[in-house]
Amino acid sequence: MKILIIEDNAILAHGLRTVIEEAGYRADVLRDGEQAASYLKSGQYDLLMLDLGLPGVDGIEVLRNLRKRNNQIPVIIISARDRLDQRIMGLDEGADDYLCKPFSLEEVVARVRAVIRRSRSFSDNRLKNGELELCLTSRVLTLKGEEVVLHRREMAVLEYFLMNRGRLLSKDQVADSIASFEQDVSAGAIETYVSRIRKKLAAAAGIRTVRGLGYMMDNLD
Repeated sequence: MKILIIEDNAILAHGLRTVIEEAGYRADVLRDGEQAASYLKSGQYDLLMLDLGLPGVDGIEVLRNLRKRNNQIPVIIISARDRLDQRIMGLDEGADDYLCKPFSLEEVVARVRAVIRRSRSFSDNRLKNGELELCLTSRVLTLKGEEVVLHRREMAVLEYFLMNRGRLLSKDQVADSIASFEQDVSAGAIETYVSRIRKKLAAAAGIRTVRGLGYMMDNLD
């Protein structure tokens, strides 16, 4: 899963990005609210972490504009504005959660998991398909109860397929789901990752090629 952080405090932004990536997510960071709309249009993100006290466009305006365009990306507000009326306003404007500074970075990861779980209608932190199971908390993948070790990028690709099983996905969609500002991922690289996943998981991968269009993970339950 991929998260966009909009936070103008460089130290906090770095800390958030580090703890989120250590938890197995991908993260990009912006420090200006004016850039948010264009990046959310061009990038594929599963969650937005949004500071309110941004230079230029205030975070509340960023949130309002998102919801006016019917962009339903889950949003966690991270702000030093801790009055009750401010928290209520943020939630009423369409935020899914509100974290007041200072906060524990460990709590951030738990909130991220909870919001993504709700937005995806997961009952717990596990993605399952047939005999495959990926625990999003521990980042452990098992097949028939036995752990399978995948490269970080392979795991990210498999996670994306598990979250979108039964849907046709283009190579560009899969590539964008694991790319970052610093590192692009090519369609050719996706072919390589899918090939490795198939070799390690055999038929349990459930990923089939749809010629000329992309890939689809079959529902094996």
